[in-house]
Amino acid sequence: MEVLMAEDKNKLHGLSKQAEAVKLSSINLELSSQCNLNCANCFRRTYSGAGKDELIDIKILKTIVKDLNSLSSIDLTGWGEPLLHPDFSQILNLLRSNFSGTLSFTTNGVLLNPALIQAILKTKVDIICFSIDAGEELTYQKLRGGYWAQVKSAISLLVEEKKKQKSSSPRLYASFLLRKDNFFELLSFCEKIWGLGMQGVILQQLTGIFNQEQLNQITYSGYYGADFKDETLWDLINQLKKEFAQKLDIIGPERIYSEIQGGCGAFPLGHFFIKANGEVSPCCALGYPALLLDRKRKPKTPRLLILGDLKKQGLNQIWQGESAVNFRKEMLKKGYAQACQDCIGLYLRREL
Repeated sequence: MEVLMAEDKNKLHGLSKQAEAVKLSSINLELSSQCNLNCANCFRRTYSGAGKDELIDIKILKTIVKDLNSLSSIDLTGWGEPLLHPDFSQILNLLRSNFSGTLSFTTNGVLLNPALIQAILKTKVDIICFSIDAGEELTYQKLRGGYWAQVKSAISLLVEEKKKQKSSSPRLYASFLLRKDNFFELLSFCEKIWGLGMQGVILQQLTGIFNQEQLNQITYSGYYGADFKDETLWDLINQLKKEFAQKLDIIGPERIYSEIQGGCGAFPLGHFFIKANGEVSPCCALGYPALLLDRKRKPKTPRLLILGDLKKQGLNQIWQGESAVNFRKEMLKKGYAQACQDCIGLYLRREL
């Protein structure tokens, strides 16, 4: 018995050391949890907790800039629209002055204007992803609202300005959230994106399910046990990759399985999600626990998991703190933490 207890202690000690040794390598830095759209598939619709309509205080950013250059990537994406932040250009300058890694963000593109384009090019943002989700204007209007002409114009302006300045960055991607009623538009979507002068597309599965209508639209059989033939989608993806091999970088979508795959398929272990109010979570799902359908198709709200607050602690202090270390220890021990056990992220793997 004493030998077994000693072995258990050694294992726990080893896990603690492993958890402490994991380096913070990437962050999602949410500039805004406000949004100027109300898209049909967004699970902001089912979140009723605090922090939904915040703008990050630039004072918070100034306290963490000294810790940024050890990171490999910063993505200015969260639950809102980053271009809503009135100090967006100033924030880009602040970050780029202290960080040389990959800088990216996702936007709906509606607010992109000439002044912001100049700031983006000046600070050499590496990647911008535009949320589009449709190959046809009517589908875009149904899913995201009636701004397609405005977004196309903004993208064209950015592409033209890149050419004028002979800049290879940012690389421009468009995302497409797959549904049964839109995935047949993938070909026209890719043609439009290539025609706009963008570099690639990011295909994403519909995973934040909060009603039966969405459940009927998913393009995967795993997790929910849906009646969908996965090869229908993957045959189309393979066809797209062949047709656009010399034109577009086609990324994804995720493969979603019926069994836990071991570890999170959505975010690496060395990752933080920083909310616009300064709170820090392992990911957006635990930072903004929304009412979603779990694997048994029952409505469920995950627990809120806040590891620290940048208004009170430093970034590295939170990373090395007891809550964050214990979370990583759980992930290393079981492949998931208690807070994550029903999350679809455990059942998916990203396609590159």
